Amino acid sequence: MIPFAQAIDTFLIRLSRQALEALDGLPPDDLNEWRPRPDLTDINTFYALATHIVGSGEYWVVHAAGGRPVERDRPAEFRARGDLATLAARYERWLSDSRQILAGLTETDLTRVFARNADPAQGLTEIRWTVAECLVHAVEHIAAHVGHLQIQRQLWNAERRA
Repeated sequence: MIPFAQAIDTFLIRLSRQALEALDGLPPDDLNEWRPRPDLTDINTFYALATHIVGSGEYWVVHAAGGRPVERDRPAEFRARGDLATLAARYERWLSDSRQILAGLTETDLTRVFARNADPAQGLTEIRWTVAECLVHAVEHIAAHVGHLQIQRQLWNAERRA
């Protein structure tokens, strides 16, 4: 694996573990329903945010960098509900697929351009990025949302202590 791809793989694994750790021990109802305040309906639930993290990772690494089609309904990610075991299994599949793609990348592959048309229904803008840019964006985007999960978990923990 080229060093750049190895670095991406390392950070995707680390961030995925951090995301799942932020969900560890949450009761199923809170995983799917809890928000810092009930009236803040525009804040994602734990499960929805974690689903968006893996959905975006699949899109940027598997699809944009790897050239494999992925089924993605981005707006549905923010309404997703489920259990932690299913979510953890999806993360493992995604990391396995990502590792396979990253292991096969060459320096030349990193300069290939990924083009996407705008799709307002999915909340997507038009882009033309190199594979390297797509991979860096994957880490950037996932890291921001893992931070959101961690802060949300801190708020959940504080509410339980009050």
